[in-house]
Amino acid sequence: MKRNISVFILLILLASSFKYRSMTRESALPVITAGAGFDSRPSPKAVTVSSWDAAVADLHKANVEMAKGNPAMFKSLWSRQDDVTIFEGAENVDSKGWKAVEASLSNTVATPPKDVTYTYEKVASQESATQGFLIQKEHYRFADGRKADLHVTVLFRKENNVWKIAHRQADSMTTDGKSDKTSK
Repeated sequence: MKRNISVFILLILLASSFKYRSMTRESALPVITAGAGFDSRPSPKAVTVSSWDAAVADLHKANVEMAKGNPAMFKSLWSRQDDVTIFEGAENVDSKGWKAVEASLSNTVATPPKDVTYTYEKVASQESATQGFLIQKEHYRFADGRKADLHVTVLFRKENNVWKIAHRQADSMTTDGKSDKTSK
């Protein structure tokens, strides 16, 4: 419960900071790329600015790959800083720091499924010059009949003009009557 309240307060503070910031756009924008592409290596001479929409599109592609058991693309979207966090799963597993997050992402899919269908519903998103958040519902349907429906919150920040994930939190939409381990 404490963690859920903390995440909620963080989201309120984040949303408030976006409300009072004014975004300025220059008339001559630099080249806009698809962000931290999976295998793309930007030219050192080129000035690139990652667009928010491209970063979200990359996230959705990475979600499909992750569900298929390929975490490499999803990992490429993450910041490598020590303050990144991930809260996932029914056990309320939380990891802090890139090494812990990377280990969590590597262990997510033990046996990759043959086929998966991924859909999402955007609930809200906002971006500023340096921060952004995305709240969405993710739906995974596997060939063997399994399904996963998640409430997901992803916090992004810009690092070297590329949107990187700083935090991800996911909870199952299904209620099984069990209480949250963190509640008293």
